[in-house]
Amino acid sequence: MLGAVDRFVAGILGAVVQVQNLVTAFVLSAFVALALRALVVMALDRSRGPWALVPQVPAAPFFGVLGVVYGVFAAPLLAWNAGALGVAALAAGMVAGSLLLRRGPGERRLPSLTGLLARAVVVLSLLLLACVTLMRAGFLALTQDRPVMLVEVTGETGRQTVRWAPADAPHREEALETHRVLFKTPEGVAVSEAWVYGDQVAVKGRVLRLAPLLNAAGVPNLFELQFAHNGYLTFDRHNTYPHRAFPLPPSGPLAVHRWWRPVQTALLERWERGTAEGSGWAVRSATTESTFFPLVDEGGTPVRRTYRLVLTPGGLSAS
Repeated sequence: MLGAVDRFVAGILGAVVQVQNLVTAFVLSAFVALALRALVVMALDRSRGPWALVPQVPAAPFFGVLGVVYGVFAAPLLAWNAGALGVAALAAGMVAGSLLLRRGPGERRLPSLTGLLARAVVVLSLLLLACVTLMRAGFLALTQDRPVMLVEVTGETGRQTVRWAPADAPHREEALETHRVLFKTPEGVAVSEAWVYGDQVAVKGRVLRLAPLLNAAGVPNLFELQFAHNGYLTFDRHNTYPHRAFPLPPSGPLAVHRWWRPVQTALLERWERGTAEGSGWAVRSATTESTFFPLVDEGGTPVRRTYRLVLTPGGLSAS
């Protein structure tokens, strides 16, 4: 019996996930419409005395607050397409149509038990749908990747004479193979170029990780890309060959003018010190780097490929 119930509930949740956008639009419209309905009923029932307004006085702010809170968390993932607008209009129409079923001004009978139960079922159903869609919206906001840069390895190569001294070894001078790498915006606009020697390249940056509560509300983690650097595939090459960093133009929400940087740093440090690890408003700053993007394949042949640098809940990564 328990397995059948679990499968039934899982089926309902799966169906809700499939039509999440429609359900979100319906619930949001219903909360707003119910708040407006309570205000309209209060205006119509003014002549019936203060006791007639008692049920509507808490209803208006209750549904209003629900609509605002639900909208803050769910709206970032809500797409107002034709289907969403249709179900939103349907929800508003159903709430507006319920006004036609009200008794006339002269009838002052108390609502029946059946009517009260029906209203309770409607409100609880809306709250259930709101909770399910918020769980889905919060999960997406906490796990989705955010493209921040394209790293294009063009496959073009050159030679550069480099002089360096490995650790605990004499100076060396050698003509190293370099690879042309373009750094572009997510829209494909080139912002920097570098000729990189080595086997791979990575991007270094700073990420401001916000609390999951803020992420779920649609506030993304902040970042700043600082520079790129080369790397090597093997232990021996890493210890033997030279390393070099390549500056990137300031990019990301944390990139500010150097005059403002001390103020920004002070503000972020104060915010970080003033929030606890378990707080819903906690913020943590970390310097992180992406995974390495290969410049050559396993056989040493230059590759030609475009990689996406994405911001994940854990930091910078590649896709």
